[in-house]
Amino acid sequence: MACFEAWTATRSEEEQKEQRLIDVMFLCDEWKSSKGGLSTFNREFAINLAQATTDSMKIHCYVSKSDDQDREDAKQHGVNLITAISVPGSADSIECLKFPPSKLPNPQLVIGHGRKLGGPAFSLVQNTKCKWIQFVHVYCEDLGKYKKTTMAATDTIEENEKKHKMEIELCKAADAVVAVGSRLQQKYSRSLLNVKVDIITPGIFEKFSSESWVAVDRSVVKNFTVFMFGRAAFEDLSLKGYDIIANAIGSLGKKFNLTFVGSSPGEHRKVEQWFLEKTCVTRNQLTIRGYCSEQEELKLMFYQSDLVSLPSRTEGFGLVALEAISACVPVLVSGESGIAEALQNVDGGQSVIVESDDDATQWAQRIKELSSQSPEERQTNAMKLRENYRKVYSWRTQYGKLNVNVDVEDLKPADADKHSTASENAGCQRTSTALGTCRKRRSDTEIDDLQALKGKALCLIALNYLQTTPPQSNEEHNEFMQYLEKMRVVISGVSVGSLVITVKCDSLKSLEELWEDYSCGHLEKIVQVCFVTEKILKELNLSELKLKITMDEEEYDAYRAHFDKAALRAILSSIFSTIDHGEEALASQSHLVRSTVIESWQRLGELNEQEQKKEVVQPEKVKGTSHSAASFTSGPERKVEDLFELMKLQEEGEYQRWPDYRKEITSPFAVISTTDLIDENEGVLETRRTKKE
Repeated sequence: MACFEAWTATRSEEEQKEQRLIDVMFLCDEWKSSKGGLSTFNREFAINLAQATTDSMKIHCYVSKSDDQDREDAKQHGVNLITAISVPGSADSIECLKFPPSKLPNPQLVIGHGRKLGGPAFSLVQNTKCKWIQFVHVYCEDLGKYKKTTMAATDTIEENEKKHKMEIELCKAADAVVAVGSRLQQKYSRSLLNVKVDIITPGIFEKFSSESWVAVDRSVVKNFTVFMFGRAAFEDLSLKGYDIIANAIGSLGKKFNLTFVGSSPGEHRKVEQWFLEKTCVTRNQLTIRGYCSEQEELKLMFYQSDLVSLPSRTEGFGLVALEAISACVPVLVSGESGIAEALQNVDGGQSVIVESDDDATQWAQRIKELSSQSPEERQTNAMKLRENYRKVYSWRTQYGKLNVNVDVEDLKPADADKHSTASENAGCQRTSTALGTCRKRRSDTEIDDLQALKGKALCLIALNYLQTTPPQSNEEHNEFMQYLEKMRVVISGVSVGSLVITVKCDSLKSLEELWEDYSCGHLEKIVQVCFVTEKILKELNLSELKLKITMDEEEYDAYRAHFDKAALRAILSSIFSTIDHGEEALASQSHLVRSTVIESWQRLGELNEQEQKKEVVQPEKVKGTSHSAASFTSGPERKVEDLFELMKLQEEGEYQRWPDYRKEITSPFAVISTTDLIDENEGVLETRRTKKE
């Protein structure tokens, strides 16, 4: 009976939690990425949002088609995949998404994308009265400048102007608009008057970053191969800049090759003929492959390339370049792409941007410069770029949360002869009930009444903020909103005598910027100016209301360490995951890579030591095995050198223990596990050192 009651109570709690969750429904025609960028973005965003909001949201993806594998994959990532019922007699696969599914008839929020999925989102809003966020991925007027058509009667500029107007109409109808990348945010902000355009910059694709970046033995490869990914639709051939790279490769000579991945079935020869007729690339330099819809196959092609190029004459963002960056593959991207604008804010990002959008000579020069670098140098730079990008942009917006406590430092009631009424609500909600007036001077006010007045002031500030935060109605605190927008700040709650602002920092950079503003007093100044309005003073009958803010330094240090450790683990994981692809490649790496391992190892050990000395609340723990600080810091230089030496011995056939042992390496902390292996083979290593001497 007791067990049944306990089970019932647990079940009741789970049901209550389910009821509290916000149902968010993404619209897309598929779960996998067989159709390219939009599907890839939709899936990755849904997965990361599900992982970051488990306590507040339930993520659903409403698709026009799916299979068992899709549903299982979505489930493993915390996403509920719902397949729409096809509309009889309709050839439009998207039309079925206009009708709410029986499994989720009343979602609270719908996510639409562009013209294709904005229409179904609008229909669902009419049927369910839910909220609607519209994401924009392209700017059609830019596309029309370069798109071509086989029909002479079609004016692609005019056609794309019409498409642009459709995009704008959908954005105006939505409750909120989000642009993918700052490039699109700037363009849509100009087109959407009186509409606030938010921004999301895609983060690293972890499925690609978990793989080894040493997949090809570069020592035996003589030619330099550039890969280019896209679709070989006639209208896109010029738009995507395929001819630019082909001309660049053709001018560099026979030691440079181009692989184009994007031909439709049965169109390979036709695509090849276009390249041969329109550019100076030769048949011997050119390889044509079909469009790649399988992620595993795409990974393999990334690792086969020496360089992935994105030469688009205009590009909303350019996810394929980000996928290559995630895989630690060298890239060059056009300055007319959204990814280029994102990389401007990343250390080392400008080095992979080609500013000229139509100059094959400049592209040829940049490709030649990269080819002159050693494979180790290119890969090391690619790895640094990925980790620097990760520091600035993240899919998840809840890695770090800092509380900014706003308190009333001092207040002065207005003159007693000036009688003003203040609105009161014990539950911190506005009502029309009139309160008594604050007619007493401070000297006559009891401490309890003073504390109540302070609490009331903070409550009114919070309500004032919340009423001016929704899209298109933040004029009253525009300055404050602009400052906090990039910091992803929300007021999470109000307690007696204290207003708590929760700051969600999705990168080390945003965390450090917030702390710097707090330390120099800039944040307090902004809070004072924007929170203490004439309206607040009048309602409380005050002549002065001075606020002060405090932040917990230990909390800041803990989150800073969290970001540092995440970056260091990623570096170590990248290097040591190469073991799964063969010891020869790792044994031949440069001194620079070894130094990176040693420095990362030492720093990770220091952070773990600091955590042991301080009892601080940890951020969300990283999955994996925990290891002591001593394991990280005991002779890192010697251990890393010995590890490389063992791999080299195995390559030469003098040591056979490693292939079995490497199966134990399963996490970014795997490097620590090599301690026992090195100690066990100290005799072998000592003999090796003696021979060298």
